[in-house]
Amino acid sequence: MNALAAAAPDAGPRRPSAAPQGAGGAPARLPPALQAHIDRLREEGRTVEAILGDEIGVVIKDYPIPASIWNRSAADLLIKTHPTYPNATIDMFWIDPPISLRRNAPVNGATIEAQFGRQWQRFSWHVGTWDPAHDSLLTYLAVVDDRLGRNE
Repeated sequence: MNALAAAAPDAGPRRPSAAPQGAGGAPARLPPALQAHIDRLREEGRTVEAILGDEIGVVIKDYPIPASIWNRSAADLLIKTHPTYPNATIDMFWIDPPISLRRNAPVNGATIEAQFGRQWQRFSWHVGTWDPAHDSLLTYLAVVDDRLGRNE
């Protein structure tokens, strides 16, 4: 079972703490590099949640989507990583609510599946190479943007 990183009761909008509780054998805190990257996204004004378990889910709320291609201009974006971040390659991403192409064609490489207790539209989109010295959650967002910028 996965544990959503909890916020203080009177903290306003829900934000994960720097040291959330893990579930089962899961880590009790985010890898320091991942925490730094999430903090940077927050500094840029994004709302980000972390979900801890055997894998780590990073949810970016209201992620911008090209409305000229898709039927929405924003949706929640899920990116999964591992407690060994950034050493483990980030692969694929998920969107909720599901999006469809404006031209009413099937979305290539997309299916609906459950992740972290929620239904997501999976985009099977893979990076060619991953170098933990240079690649991160922040650089992976360019991969997401590339896929969402394609009318397929």
